Amino acid sequence: MSSSSVSRTERLLNLVIALLSTRAPLSRASIQAKVAGYDSDATVPAFERMFERDKEELRAMGVPIRTITDAHGEVQGYVVDADEYATADLNLTADEIAVLNLAAQLWDNAVLESAALTAVRKLESTVDEEAATLPNTFGVLTARDAALLPLLRAVRDGRVVRFEYRKPQQDEADKRTVEPWAVHSKNGRWYLAGWDVDRCEERVFRISRIAASVQVTGTDIDSARRSSSSEWDVEIDDDVTAQITVPDGVGAELRRLPQTLSSDGTTFTITEGRQQLLTLLWRADPSVQLIGPQDLRDEYVAGLQRIEQAHR
Repeated sequence: MSSSSVSRTERLLNLVIALLSTRAPLSRASIQAKVAGYDSDATVPAFERMFERDKEELRAMGVPIRTITDAHGEVQGYVVDADEYATADLNLTADEIAVLNLAAQLWDNAVLESAALTAVRKLESTVDEEAATLPNTFGVLTARDAALLPLLRAVRDGRVVRFEYRKPQQDEADKRTVEPWAVHSKNGRWYLAGWDVDRCEERVFRISRIAASVQVTGTDIDSARRSSSSEWDVEIDDDVTAQITVPDGVGAELRRLPQTLSSDGTTFTITEGRQQLLTLLWRADPSVQLIGPQDLRDEYVAGLQRIEQAHR
């Protein structure tokens, strides 16, 4: 395998996993041929230089790589002392594993995400059974949350950001300039809390509604305004669970939402942001029917009446 397709960090992780999982010492030839990240076609001196650097770096990080020799002092291969390297004493809680899992998903280099998540899966074995049953309170990252990483960096560095934001029932996105204060999740959704510079007030933005890319400016945020914030107690688009009848051939946007389908094949149970769901319902074919809950039906009907009035 060509080493150019695998990053250094992923190669180091692959090497540790290979040395931990082997019963017999792993020879240099086997490492070059089998461990992803090393070029099996590289010359022996080139491989030796890379392997020596990797071995010393891992040892400096505390990985106990042992060199196994025979009775004559000839090197037979390498292993990692599993007892010395055991992670059972970490005693990680379910919440701590959730944080590591989130960090792995947010890894700067997308190539490393799978390697980082592999490491997290191995650490999960250290969680006791009782803790492992605790619910994961962190949001799930999707392609719609692509703005999350640059926003986290902006919060960390205290930098003002600019982005386009599309509100429910709005076709065109608005340009926003925001002092980002915090990123948090609620009901699996990600939100940015901060100061809307143009509107001169605190705002909460649903990150999945941020269109295009986030521009991080060189302007520092106003730390005094941030510290005096009332913990960003701003109303957000809370989720609602609704029952909807969607006939065949219609409601394509609604069908894309996470859903539970009833046995009749046409009634869906959907959990989505209240305003987002109403917007999709108002845009859907008239044959789509909202069954419940009643308060959502009332708001849905009132919206239809406003739309009818506006188009008279």
